[in-house]
Amino acid sequence: MWITIRQMDDDERVVAGYDTASPRVDLGDDLFIHEDVRVGVRGWGHDVDVRIVVVDGRLAAGEVTVGRHEGGGPVTSEALRSIPVARMVKRAGGAVQHVRERHDDGGTTVGPAWPSEEEGAYVARHGLDDDTLRIVARVYRVAYLIGDPPTKKVETLLELPRSTAGRWVAAARERGYLSEARGPGKAGG
Repeated sequence: MWITIRQMDDDERVVAGYDTASPRVDLGDDLFIHEDVRVGVRGWGHDVDVRIVVVDGRLAAGEVTVGRHEGGGPVTSEALRSIPVARMVKRAGGAVQHVRERHDDGGTTVGPAWPSEEEGAYVARHGLDDDTLRIVARVYRVAYLIGDPPTKKVETLLELPRSTAGRWVAAARERGYLSEARGPGKAGG
């Protein structure tokens, strides 16, 4: 089954989605992405399709196909340089899934890795506790996967002051929800 990813700030010309029938690619810590994830654009002067893959623990463009859109110009080197591939890869972050619950029969309940409104409200109500740190770690990991600054993503997505976001990321590391950073200013998964 093909699932289309919608975001609040969607550009209607950009369509991202994934096939739930395709195999899962394990990203660790109950995160996964389906093998068949694609981001497509129609009407930017060209039609662009990007197949998403996981390379060295990050989402990347595995294949980019560009064609002339009706009424658009030819596919030139200048046109190719104007395609926002990195932005399209970031959009695929919505395809990252989180195993929310494991059932006795071996089944799982899954959902988007980005926190739900309920999880955001939980963080606002409860502050720093283990459930909050798990949410912080998940946001951090998905941001890392798509190439966003992870602590900044925690700050903006959970609506925290910068200093609080930094302290909470450090607390998530201390409690083992995140691995150690690879050095000053370097993210750790």
